[in-house]
Amino acid sequence: MGLDTIRNLDLYKKVPSDLTERTASGALISVGCVILTVYLMFAELVLYANGSLHTSIFVSYLNQEDDIDVRLNVSIVDKECEDLHVNLRHLHGHQENIPVHKVQVADDCNINGMIKIKKTPGILMIVPHHGKNWTGREYKIVPKNHEKPIITPRGFVPPANYTPPEGYKVVEVLKNAKMNHAIHELEFGPELPHTHRWEEVLPVDGAPFRPLAGVRRDLPINLSHDYHIRMVPTTFIDQNRRRTDTYQYSYAYQHFMLATRVGIAPPSILFRYDISPMEIRYQYDRKPMYHLLTMMCAIVGGVVALVFVKNKIQFNAHQLIKQKILLGKQG
Repeated sequence: MGLDTIRNLDLYKKVPSDLTERTASGALISVGCVILTVYLMFAELVLYANGSLHTSIFVSYLNQEDDIDVRLNVSIVDKECEDLHVNLRHLHGHQENIPVHKVQVADDCNINGMIKIKKTPGILMIVPHHGKNWTGREYKIVPKNHEKPIITPRGFVPPANYTPPEGYKVVEVLKNAKMNHAIHELEFGPELPHTHRWEEVLPVDGAPFRPLAGVRRDLPINLSHDYHIRMVPTTFIDQNRRRTDTYQYSYAYQHFMLATRVGIAPPSILFRYDISPMEIRYQYDRKPMYHLLTMMCAIVGGVVALVFVKNKIQFNAHQLIKQKILLGKQG
């Protein structure tokens, strides 16, 4: 096989420089080609360095040995701290008193602290003692089936032989029995990773992780506040494989009056919590190096081919116009 035969295999035939022609339009197109190529290659390099976000949902496996940290910060309106305490009731019925920080701020009591809970359903309760804010009692005529309205004359005190109307009963209630409150913070699990990467994908202020922050409840006397919370395990994995396991949650709210055989029980604040079996995972993945090299080659080849076709069409059109002008002058 001679040298000429090998030359015939050359796909990139060279044109002698004295047969080429440089034009101003070609120079402009060449500069634009270089700028576009550099821009696209830089954008692809940044995308490779940052990685891409993938969101997945799957059935979660919870390690029951680990506890969940709960950050609680609630202000109880017009109550003394000595009249309040925090209880935790577990699924199996065991109840324990939880030590928290209680600070008296003017007429309000601020309750805050870190609480550990098990990964099973339970109830976190803020319950009153019978302190000075609960002294004094009055009587109410309330329906037995909760379907009829309460009918109680002002200052009503039943005589010894008093018989309430049919379907009603007389109960003894506490005066000034309110648990109005403002929730400053209620979060489950570790704090969110405070990086600009996660702030790009999370809603404003991380709303799903602290939906109760800023909630205030004001109700009439003797009504308890009942929050039903469903926690969703959530995992964050960044491009450096750093992992953060936390919880977002949603909630439903209702209020109720608890009547006993001896009267209406003092109101309380209940946070009933449960854990969803599904887990949400946010993960940044970095593409392999060969993908970056492939994209770089595709950018260079694509831009050069596109510009070459455009320049060829423009040059041929320009030459055709020049020829017609010359023919017109000769005719």
